[in-house]
Amino acid sequence: MPGHKKIIIHAGFHRCASTAVQDMLRDYRAPIEALGTTVLLREDLEGWLSGRQLRLLYRYERGSLVSAFRLKLAVRMLARIPADRVVISEELLLGLMPGVRDAGFYPHFGNFLTAVKALAKSFDVELRFIARRQDRFLESAYAFRVPRGLRASFPDYVASIGLENVSWLGLLQQVEEAGLQGCCRFGVLESAPAAARGRWAMDFLGLGDVAIGEEVRLSGNRRRSETELLEMLGPQKQVGFTDEERAAFLAQHAADNTAFLAHPMVDAPADVWNH
Repeated sequence: MPGHKKIIIHAGFHRCASTAVQDMLRDYRAPIEALGTTVLLREDLEGWLSGRQLRLLYRYERGSLVSAFRLKLAVRMLARIPADRVVISEELLLGLMPGVRDAGFYPHFGNFLTAVKALAKSFDVELRFIARRQDRFLESAYAFRVPRGLRASFPDYVASIGLENVSWLGLLQQVEEAGLQGCCRFGVLESAPAAARGRWAMDFLGLGDVAIGEEVRLSGNRRRSETELLEMLGPQKQVGFTDEERAAFLAQHAADNTAFLAHPMVDAPADVWNH
């Protein structure tokens, strides 16, 4: 049976305000922990026999002795934390962002969910994900990778992922297949009020009891402009969708996005991606 300790896991998605949320949690760590909550961020998940094993749960395989040992170490680490509530925010829990190493769109998501299902045998686990409209997600991910060495054009980058695979509904359905729908929520970045995104993020993470100013905003990694990307790659490279490509891509996913936004697990208005 799950124990009293609650584990809230914010696992991304990449380029969906994850860094901004983590910066906010870092800034407000003291008032959060004063309420009896422990915050675990990337710098807190470095130990090989503790936090790093939690970060590697996206490699979890049912029946694997290595995976079982890795899970055991993660459980032991969390059990030793005296707080009754633990908030973990780290998008690398899902592996690297799409298009970096592995083909496809979050190919290890199912492994991660299987690990969380096993973790829920020891704790009350809650999952939190923040998504954004797919064209914006892909362009932001690409702009993030170029300064870090990516030299492929945008079309080549998205081809390694597969435009047809970029479905938040598909990931949500994996949550249902894993039987975790009762403890999982999806937020949508575009639905956050611009003047109070910090408060919105705290509430979404289940930290509504933390006192912060209503004016707290989220501010993460700066996105490189088209001009900056072309200076790095050369003027012949395409660095984003054309208008025609964007329209076709969004039309391809329109039905999925409508179903995603209407799902009870998703906290967002149905028309949030119409603008």
